[in-house]
Amino acid sequence: MKPLSSLVLDDASEPLFFSDVHLGEECPLLTEPFLAWLDEALASTHTLFVLGDLFNAWIGDDLLKQDHLYPETVRAAKAVCQKLKAFTESKGAAYFVAGNRDFLMGQDFFKRSGLQPLAEECLLQFAGHRWLLCHGDHLCIDDQAHQDLREKLLSPAWQAEFLAKSLASRADFANSLREKSQAAKAMKAEEIMDVNAQECLRRVHYHACIGLIHGHTHRPGNYPLAEDTMRWVIPDWHASHSDTSTPHYAGGYLRLTRKGPELIQVS
Repeated sequence: MKPLSSLVLDDASEPLFFSDVHLGEECPLLTEPFLAWLDEALASTHTLFVLGDLFNAWIGDDLLKQDHLYPETVRAAKAVCQKLKAFTESKGAAYFVAGNRDFLMGQDFFKRSGLQPLAEECLLQFAGHRWLLCHGDHLCIDDQAHQDLREKLLSPAWQAEFLAKSLASRADFANSLREKSQAAKAMKAEEIMDVNAQECLRRVHYHACIGLIHGHTHRPGNYPLAEDTMRWVIPDWHASHSDTSTPHYAGGYLRLTRKGPELIQVS
């Protein structure tokens, strides 16, 4: 399935966007609250966009054919696929932009879920305006180490070699990569892990868009790029135990209305 680089939506359908849920082993408490929210979201729209990092790690679609490696990821993935497939076969359309954690999502997952893959940057025409959609990590150009790693991992040659390895080997690599990434983040200045505002504005102007919608940075909000040009960052999701051992979760999404974007927090 070839990724789409542009879409035109009917003005009558206000699309929803979410990203950076990071479902999986590192946050099993989040799975059930997120799935419950997803039911509500799918009932309230005809168009859904997932802008990357739905899972904390995705090491290949054959992950779904077993349940001993990353069992929480597999459980969550099967439930998400079931809900999205029912949605896309009945009333809606769902689209996916790869994140830096789930860029190995492939054709089997798209078939199971009904998700349609989008290009790294996708142009969305809605209500008379054009928006630039992306995950966002490619705009963090001040973090050269991340960009170098990203170039390597997105290489077709590297991906083919990686997917030819056993699932266990891939899981070991992914675990090691996350540990190194967390250690590296602790040594980096906060500002270099954010998007570069000038690069964002350059991309928006290049595509003649009114604004940018992305995730990745875990810095939700709306940020001016220039006069009448905004950057909208979708909230990330997380969960933890409260003092009473009751799971607490927080997240959010963006609804694109005819009047413009709305950021909505949920907890």
